[in-house]
Amino acid sequence: MTSDAVARAESRVGKPTALLEVRSLTKRFGEVLANSDVDLTVMPGTVHGLIGENGAGKSTLLKMIYGVYTPDEGRMFIDGNLVAPGNPADARGLGIGMVFQDLRLVPALTVAENIALALPDGPTLKLKALSAKIEAASQEYGLAVDPTAKVRHLSIGERQRAEILKVLMTGARLVILDEPTSVLAPQEVEALLTVVASLRDQGLGIVLVTHKLNEVRAIADQVTVLRGGQAVLTSADPTQFSDEELVEAMVGRRVPPLSRERNPVPASERAVLEMTGATALGDRGHVALKGVDLEVHPGELVGVAGVAGSGQKELCEVALGLRPVSAGSVRVGDSPASGLGPSEAIAAGAVAIPEDPVADAVVPGLSVLEHMVLDGREVPRRGFGIDWSAVDARTTALDERVGLHMAPKKRTLASLSGGNIQRVLLTRELGQDATLVVAAYPSRGLDVANTRRTQEVLLEHRARGAAVLMVSEDLDELISVADRIAVMHDGHLVGVIDTAGADRMSIGRLMLGGVA
Repeated sequence: MTSDAVARAESRVGKPTALLEVRSLTKRFGEVLANSDVDLTVMPGTVHGLIGENGAGKSTLLKMIYGVYTPDEGRMFIDGNLVAPGNPADARGLGIGMVFQDLRLVPALTVAENIALALPDGPTLKLKALSAKIEAASQEYGLAVDPTAKVRHLSIGERQRAEILKVLMTGARLVILDEPTSVLAPQEVEALLTVVASLRDQGLGIVLVTHKLNEVRAIADQVTVLRGGQAVLTSADPTQFSDEELVEAMVGRRVPPLSRERNPVPASERAVLEMTGATALGDRGHVALKGVDLEVHPGELVGVAGVAGSGQKELCEVALGLRPVSAGSVRVGDSPASGLGPSEAIAAGAVAIPEDPVADAVVPGLSVLEHMVLDGREVPRRGFGIDWSAVDARTTALDERVGLHMAPKKRTLASLSGGNIQRVLLTRELGQDATLVVAAYPSRGLDVANTRRTQEVLLEHRARGAAVLMVSEDLDELISVADRIAVMHDGHLVGVIDTAGADRMSIGRLMLGGVA
């Protein structure tokens, strides 16, 4: 029987047509093969989980589907019809909507005004009529939003609902959600997954991109794993795979589980980091840190949890003397409690991983090796210059000690991917002996294996007696590595939870400003 005959036979027995089908999509950027012969099928009324490490090709695939990139090879079908969206407007016209990880909303405008910008007839509608449409759509899809609220006053979860509603009101039948839960509290994650399930029940197709494997098993009807730009696994039943099996599919090898011991910290031990009533202004001149009392002791790893923008950045910068306190005091080691600056923090044995490595730590034009002397510590000298051979040898030793396998030392750091830049900074900082480690999102941009190794190195510092302060957007990561979790909300430290038997939902309530 020919393929055409098979197709006609299948249509006669009522086999449903795929909402989206991509066949052998391939995309090259110069010599880099970002996607190679990728197949993906999304049926109406299903959730298709898409997982893979950073750099596996997920973003490239999504951008081809959404019309940002044009495939070099392959075909794409919507409702069985061959399509070739040349830009996002074409994709939206085909019923494809995408909710990006960095939400595309204008903070100064209201929800209604933001949605008006996306609708073809939105600018011509009066706000009262548009608000009525938004309220009707909000009830239809189970997305509670206030059309009159300014976006800047909304929580991250509320902004996300507004963004999803905006996409749905443009007529999307296929919705791509790119890492939608990465900065949400557990309660917000549950609410979002409830919305996703409701959209599925209404017949929409959902592509859910996530790094949280429990979410894939909880909500996805199918899962595709990308590795090295190729689809290496597709299954109609994600629940048949364990975390270890999915990780092995993503990485290509087995990654052993994290092993650690929880040792209580003696209450009499003098803290390495001590904040008392620490208050500090943010970049916009507002009070971003509000009367924080926090201690981190030798041999202790304290995690910091909170929804995005709750004061985590300012907390880390205050701990390192990078941001002055307007009230209260901060002490690191034997430094004075007042007037802590970066040089005093370094002299006290502090090392740091910045929140935004590219913006905060990369000097354009300098090599990996040259960046290894920009940590504020003593530099090997030869005469009046730098002894680069000694720096080279020291860098090799640091690389071997940390075990993250940096990019070649002669490469320009700014030319590297975010994950490779992160590995250079982790090696430079975590390869040092330290009394205080302040690590903001240390696993951001890393693959599964390097994330695990980074966690191990932080625990090694803890085992050697260092105090470790670690910020992460992944609550499960914090529970797995931290001794205690300090929870931030709106600049306040609202609770410190012992992770032995920690309850994710109680931590989530604190993150949202409630009571544990």
